[in-house]
Amino acid sequence: MLADALLLLAFTALLFIPLEVLVPMHRDKALRRPGLATDLLHVLLSGFLIRAGFATSVAGIGMATAHLAPVAIGATIRSQPDWLQFIELFVLSDLCFYVGHRLVHAVPWLWRFHAVHHSSEQLDWLASFRVHPVDQILNASLIALPGIALGFGGEPLLLYALLYRWHSLLLHSNVRISLGPLDRLIATPHFHHWHHADQIEAHDRNFGGQTLIWDRLFRTAYVPPNLPDRYGVSDPLPRDYVGQLLAPFTSTASTKDQGRETSTLAAATPERC
Repeated sequence: MLADALLLLAFTALLFIPLEVLVPMHRDKALRRPGLATDLLHVLLSGFLIRAGFATSVAGIGMATAHLAPVAIGATIRSQPDWLQFIELFVLSDLCFYVGHRLVHAVPWLWRFHAVHHSSEQLDWLASFRVHPVDQILNASLIALPGIALGFGGEPLLLYALLYRWHSLLLHSNVRISLGPLDRLIATPHFHHWHHADQIEAHDRNFGGQTLIWDRLFRTAYVPPNLPDRYGVSDPLPRDYVGQLLAPFTSTASTKDQGRETSTLAAATPERC
């Protein structure tokens, strides 16, 4: 397990560090990396907890839904070409991500776990690993729900899992990349960086994981041309690894108060895309 985590860390570092140096979004931050030790511990230790918890969750979902979804549904889905299964799985999982992401921002006790991810004051590829295990297990389980419950084939499931993981790394990276007209449909680092912005106009915005479809449909998209001035949460969390794991259980005040106070503003402010 440790060897796998180190291999993943080395491979992603070799891919993203050169990109962040050569084509950074924030050029002045390309070579600065606060919180390095904390995020490395998230990769190595939280990664193990997340994989173990997710495997248990997947097994539970499989058993719970085995008697709910008719066998014919899974057989019909798997009779389709893999490319069609992948498109269906992509749309359903992306919707589940959007719904789950809005929930962890709206429900105070869920936000306490999700706030760990938002505590990064500088975004880069490594920041994508700063997640509380409870938050990530719940998130991954919800995304996996349609694929497991409806009985999609193994290859579409594997392809989606790989795409989701690498796209997540890209979204958090300090890489300036544009897809041209597709920027209005596909999530980019610019889009996701605004989700992490600690600025009132960006609160409760850009919930989509891989597309902007649901943010546009539900009017939560916010993509101005400039970049955020600052990232993080208004109520700072501990900077050390153990402190971040314990913070959701020891905090007496919800750090999501600022987001709840601006939810009306987010609903009333027109899109800027």
